[in-house]
Amino acid sequence: MKRIDWYVLTELAGPFFFGVAAFGSIMIGTNLLFKIARYIVDWNMPVNLAGKILLLQLPGIIVLTFPMSTLLATLLAFGRMSSSSEIIAFKAGGVSFIRLVIPVLIVGILVSFLTIYINEKIVPFTNFETRRLEWEFRYKTRLPSVQRYLSFTPIDYKTGMPDYILYAKSFDGDTGTLSDVYFQDFENKRIVSIIEARKARWLERQWVFFDGKTYYFPNDDQPVIKAEFKELEMKKIDRSPKKIALSSKKSEEMTAAELKELINIYQKDGRNVNKLLVEYYQRFAIPFSCFIFALIGAPLGLQPNRSGSSIGLGLSIIVIFIYYVVLTMGGALGQAGTISPILGAWLPNVIFALVGICLIYKASR
Repeated sequence: MKRIDWYVLTELAGPFFFGVAAFGSIMIGTNLLFKIARYIVDWNMPVNLAGKILLLQLPGIIVLTFPMSTLLATLLAFGRMSSSSEIIAFKAGGVSFIRLVIPVLIVGILVSFLTIYINEKIVPFTNFETRRLEWEFRYKTRLPSVQRYLSFTPIDYKTGMPDYILYAKSFDGDTGTLSDVYFQDFENKRIVSIIEARKARWLERQWVFFDGKTYYFPNDDQPVIKAEFKELEMKKIDRSPKKIALSSKKSEEMTAAELKELINIYQKDGRNVNKLLVEYYQRFAIPFSCFIFALIGAPLGLQPNRSGSSIGLGLSIIVIFIYYVVLTMGGALGQAGTISPILGAWLPNVIFALVGICLIYKASR
């Protein structure tokens, strides 16, 4: 790493960590602390348990501050170098503005990947643990793993009819057991069999029905055939207990892979998944805004009156506000199907990237 890169990075480091602390404090003070105080006062929650919930929520808050802190750090760093004429000195020494921005963009990409990593490896777990602790304290029982009145109907897209219909009175996520199962099998747009079973379990990568009856429907002009069974293997149902249990999780408790798995399941059932698709693409689009803010922050910081930290903080808040307005509008359009979900999620990044490129081009002339 050249000395010039190291110099720019040292200018970024202080404002970045200041931004994480400042924006994080604002988020904690305006939302989380009130929530924790309500637990202690209204629920009589022990302070140590409330403190544990507070700590579990911190990773999710910290990653939210990364894009804002990247923008603030870039604005302040380039504002300070611009106000002290260091940018002019660099240019006089043959160092172009684009050359100065390169280490900032690399930092933006690294922070983007760090945000994605934390969002994938830590935040889903801490969100689930928070809900579990809240539930177990409030209701004095463990978080239920049983789903009631479960049903799914995957569509055969060749015929437009259900491939099969499965209904169960309950599903136990701990044992992977379906209870009071009702199954209809379709072929060529007609029911070929109905199965009623006391329970079904996932054994050796397939469902096995226990203690039930099967009704076969050979043809319209032939009588129904009834048969009883103790065990019946059912290979047609490809949804494992792990896949079924996904629907009991909140989306913020899922990794991106789990969320994509749930989307695939819902798509097979013919459900509208635009909302989940927008959320899935935003899992990557929002962290990538760290790079976008680094791109747009450097040329904005060059303006002659941006040297003050208060002005830099105010400007970063305005830019972030506009970004989230566009993010919200893009998400709404993506969910409504007006534009594709991936475009709705990435719309602010596309717009701000174009603006950033234009500003850098102008500043480098």
